[in-house]
Amino acid sequence: MNKVKLYFEKALTNLAGYEFGIEVYEEQVKGKIDINREFIIEFPEQIKVVASSFVQGFFEEIVNSIGLLATEERTVIVSNNEKIVKTLIKKLQ
Repeated sequence: MNKVKLYFEKALTNLAGYEFGIEVYEEQVKGKIDINREFIIEFPEQIKVVASSFVQGFFEEIVNSIGLLATEERTVIVSNNEKIVKTLIKKLQ
């Protein structure tokens, strides 16, 4: 399965910051998924808010590699928070 489950400290409920997004991508995702086909990013249940700055940093390398449209088409977000699932990719624009 082309999937990565993200891990954060249990006390962390909000993700923000461009640099933090880049750091999480490089440490937890880079090289572990094939971005040339559909891939799944799973957020842990304690994450309640994901800021645009985090999303833009996290997806920067993917968007630069395959473009925004392909990123939107291939990314599947899994979270128990429906708001994250529905709005995360929109934050790239």
